Amino acid sequence: MARRLLRIAGMRAGFLLGSLVLGCASLPAGVQRPQAEVRDVSIERMSLTGVRGELALDVFNPNAFALPLERVDWALAIGGGETVDGSFDLDETIPARGSAPVAIGLQLDGRDAAAIASRVAAGERDYTLEGVMRFATAVGEIPVPFRESGDIGDVLDRLR
Repeated sequence: MARRLLRIAGMRAGFLLGSLVLGCASLPAGVQRPQAEVRDVSIERMSLTGVRGELALDVFNPNAFALPLERVDWALAIGGGETVDGSFDLDETIPARGSAPVAIGLQLDGRDAAAIASRVAAGERDYTLEGVMRFATAVGEIPVPFRESGDIGDVLDRLR
């Protein structure tokens, strides 16, 4: 349990530090950071073995060249409690000076789902989902942070 708490604290600190660094990091000349807007967070399936959900993003690429999106790392917290995290590999390309919808699978195993359920059962309603999209380019990786907060009840209501 202590090892899990240390991993969670490390992930949370990493996302916070990463967001600060990403906001200040410079990109090569002529390269602009893509932008992401969270369109929706949903739960598709809940069972004793886990939860499967989806994060829907609208991603805009301001550059004159297409950008391949290879991976999204994410972390979810309910009521400021324990964070569950995951990673989703993609093979998406965001067109030059264009937008594209991107769907990211959120998979929680039974243990993580139980931790989230206990927080919700205890009356916690606020969630925070944050992460980093990772674009691969010839000049290196372009990390793009995103963050969404809301009421988990709104997400659960759509499941019924």
